[in-house]
Amino acid sequence: MSHVSLSVSTRTEFGSAVSRRRRREGRLPGVLYQPGSASLAFTADEAEVRRLVRGGGIRSAVVDLIVDTDAPRTVLFKAWSSDPVRDQITHIDLQQVDLTIEVEADVPVILVGSPAGVRDGGILDQTSLTVRVRALPDTLPRSIEYDISDLAVGEAVHVSDIVAPTGSTIVTDSENAIASIMLSRAGLSDGTDEGGEGAEGESAPGADTGSGEE
Repeated sequence: MSHVSLSVSTRTEFGSAVSRRRRREGRLPGVLYQPGSASLAFTADEAEVRRLVRGGGIRSAVVDLIVDTDAPRTVLFKAWSSDPVRDQITHIDLQQVDLTIEVEADVPVILVGSPAGVRDGGILDQTSLTVRVRALPDTLPRSIEYDISDLAVGEAVHVSDIVAPTGSTIVTDSENAIASIMLSRAGLSDGTDEGGEGAEGESAPGADTGSGEE
């Protein structure tokens, strides 16, 4: 898998006021977690980080991180925070990894195709956007596609239906649902209660409709 690059600067000033000032300057704070070593605080270009995050699949992308002028370090995105009002990334956490040791990451599941159930009036509901995958960092897929063209109303896709790419293992519970086709309200309203009509006003067989006797 090809790597992406990110350059950051060591952070030496701390506090809320400093962070706000740096954000106004287009820099966001972050933390690099290093196995066996103390974590490293840094600042990064917010626009560059936002571009990487919006590109998709960043949770499983291998990043060549350059801190100041040091040699690149191999890292994965661990987490990030965002401000939806200002449309900005406000903080990131990175995890340094060893390319020879397996890691786990959340990988997006991309549904492709036009489901038969949607053409029949159903609604596609994707309940899980990602699955947890274990692999060597360079083998982690950026995304996994699943063809739902044949998915009918009332049917569902489960984790057990997803095929992991070569060299990787899906560790999410196999029973978890990924997506399903539900009957729309319009479809429900079109149904009729069979046997409901014509029942009212009819007499049951053998019922007494009049005494006829004094």
